[in-house]
Amino acid sequence: MQNEVYLDKQGIIVIEVVGDQDVPSVELMGRQVEQLITEQRHVGKPCLILDDLLRIGKVGPEARKMVVDLSGRLDYDRAAMLGKGGIMRFGANLMLRTSGHSYKIKYFDDRQKALAWLRGTQLAS
Repeated sequence: MQNEVYLDKQGIIVIEVVGDQDVPSVELMGRQVEQLITEQRHVGKPCLILDDLLRIGKVGPEARKMVVDLSGRLDYDRAAMLGKGGIMRFGANLMLRTSGHSYKIKYFDDRQKALAWLRGTQLAS
């Protein structure tokens, strides 16, 4: 199985990250996301991203650096990172602060809460 980047039926750009990641895999996902953002902007739609990290493997330092760069330069409105919590949450939060866009990126370990936040609605805790 490999990474997938697609626009779902609700108009959310979904990134399914599967397995170990390196610079080429992150570059490819970045180009795919950028293309979908361009398409969404062209038709006047918001650019909402769900970054599904539930099946992620190891990510090398150069690939992590590229993720930070992408999260800082891509033209999206909101991005939700979906992971398993614990150390992943800690690492993701460090990357978010480094990107300079932590106000529009949030980490979740619950898919429904991530989707609700992306859509601008809130679920009861």
